[in-house]
Amino acid sequence: MKKYLELYGKRMCMIALFYLINFGLWELIAPIISGEWASFMVYVLLFVIVLLMFHKELKDELLEIATRKLKDGRFYLRWLIVLVIDLALTMFVLWIANTYCNAILPVNNENVKNQLNAVPLAFGVIQGCVFAPIIEEMVFRYSVIGRPKRKCMWIVLTMVSIVLFDCIHIVAPLEFFYYLAPAVILTLFYDWNKNIFASILLHSSINVVGYLALLAGVL
Repeated sequence: MKKYLELYGKRMCMIALFYLINFGLWELIAPIISGEWASFMVYVLLFVIVLLMFHKELKDELLEIATRKLKDGRFYLRWLIVLVIDLALTMFVLWIANTYCNAILPVNNENVKNQLNAVPLAFGVIQGCVFAPIIEEMVFRYSVIGRPKRKCMWIVLTMVSIVLFDCIHIVAPLEFFYYLAPAVILTLFYDWNKNIFASILLHSSINVVGYLALLAGVL
């Protein structure tokens, strides 16, 4: 019971720190060092906090996936299939947005482009493809959902995770629909595998493809 309460406390603390640092600290330092550098520094700090707070849990999760999943070829097949589904759904949403409603298109894509132009390319890619997947999965999947035993609690926390994750990326309300597919897919992939590194791997893969598309001028 004590161990559970300690982990629950750390999870709640991580969620609170994510919002406080991502918004409060960013607002303080952005006027001094620019918004792009502030975003990078915020994610560096959050990454360090995640490692300090959850080093034991991350080690256990890594050991678990290494022994149970990474040796199974079916895991890689499922990961690839889910990644393709996510990319296909994103392309479909992009088509709808470009054809019927440009308001769905996210401002965040422009923010990422500005980020890549303002900071060294390696820093921008590390932030988006390493720091962001680890931090966001630890916040929105591991901390928000955890591993609830009751199905009703799982459903509620899953919905909360999807909405919170989606909302953190949007500027305008209709952008919610652009991020809905990856929010749902990442959450279900975490629930399916019951391991945070599974969703980190998928999240990072999605971001890598997204960054390549941005650098190639596709997005």
